[in-house]
Amino acid sequence: MSIAILKQGLSQSVDNFSKSDQVHNKFAKPTKLMKTLALIERKFDDMENAQPIEEKIVNSILKLEEHGKDYLTKRDWKNLAWSLSKKLLSYEDKILFTFIGGQLIEQFSKMEPESLKFVYFPLLYGYFAVEQDEINKRPNNWIQLRNILSSNRSTLFQATLKPKKWLTTLTDHPEVLSLDPSKRFIRDFLQNSDDSRVSNQLESLSIAPNSWFWDSLINSSIKSVKTMKEEDYFKVIPRFLLLLERNPIYTTTILTALLERYASTSKRAVVHENLKNVCLKQWGNPQYDSSAGWRNVGSDTRKMVVQWFVRADLETFFTVFSGGADTRRFNYWMRFLKQVTLSEIFLNNQVMLYPTAQQAEFKKNNLGRFKKISGKSNAANAFMIKIGGFYIVEFSEMNNATYFYRQIPYSSFQEKTHKVDITSLKSTSRAEFYLSHQSAWENSFDRRLKSLGIFPD
Repeated sequence: MSIAILKQGLSQSVDNFSKSDQVHNKFAKPTKLMKTLALIERKFDDMENAQPIEEKIVNSILKLEEHGKDYLTKRDWKNLAWSLSKKLLSYEDKILFTFIGGQLIEQFSKMEPESLKFVYFPLLYGYFAVEQDEINKRPNNWIQLRNILSSNRSTLFQATLKPKKWLTTLTDHPEVLSLDPSKRFIRDFLQNSDDSRVSNQLESLSIAPNSWFWDSLINSSIKSVKTMKEEDYFKVIPRFLLLLERNPIYTTTILTALLERYASTSKRAVVHENLKNVCLKQWGNPQYDSSAGWRNVGSDTRKMVVQWFVRADLETFFTVFSGGADTRRFNYWMRFLKQVTLSEIFLNNQVMLYPTAQQAEFKKNNLGRFKKISGKSNAANAFMIKIGGFYIVEFSEMNNATYFYRQIPYSSFQEKTHKVDITSLKSTSRAEFYLSHQSAWENSFDRRLKSLGIFPD
């Protein structure tokens, strides 16, 4: 007697004794017995779907090769179904992608539904237990396996007296056996930072962590960035950055999709600090041609991020490193923001050794993007921007002039050591010219820049 029939009989007896003409018997519902039966049922299901040891699988394969399919038992066929997900010692690939795997798939495709139900779960497990790279190399057997599972799913469900949880899940989510298996799960996946909802929905299918399915889900989610509404896109940026942190293999794909989408939004001029910092950590400074990662995005997108760094540098310099907010100089240089192709900050000894909380935060988020000023212990902090053919150096203290250089003012050695002597930044002899900040200095700066062909944005 099967467990399903036993449970059906027990339920029928409970129903009979619950009728009005039997109430006087005062039989209580056998709650404890029902719980015990449910426990036995779960254990039976676990045993039924337990993977056989490798030795049994190998023996069934040898039996097939030596005696043919007519000598195989029901247990042998189940072992062979499990074999598809295995990489045995005598085979270079998982059985599913070998010649014998093709033969097995052909035999399973010819099975009657009554026989197929005994091997359906191990076949389903094999369908999920392979990686995308394996499928890309030899997709035919895997596609045929999907067709077998898809075409027999409904028949199996209808013929099963009490469907197992995995079969119910498969019936509720038939798209996992379709050409677009992850479409339905994308929204849940993006809205749950711990991936719990999708994992819970599919738990009974026993999908391996390195399965092609998760690749499909992540890549489809990334592609969805292009078509989602702008407000939805901004909401999922943190989710993707967390996904990147947990799955570094998708770094390039995720960053490329996020940045290209950001460049097409109405808020492209608004700095996204977290995205900016992750880009710097993963791809380096977008202002340098040596940062190869930035070749993954278009020039316009890269220009957007450069402007993020320039804006952040200017804001930080004139509010955090200049001893007080210098709004006049900040507002002046912001008028040329779109033309700035390089920005750098140079920090004095005081900031390097004893930074304020804001200064320390900037240093932490901009490792490799600032240099130390040497040569004078009380030197002012400085910043440099490049506009057109000029490198323009400003200092945090107002009693310093602004220096304009035709070439980058420090040497390649100073570039490597990230330490620049103050005399390299403040050199009247090597500078093309310099301008002082006196009275209405903005007008004199404008006239000189216009003579060089440099105009505000």
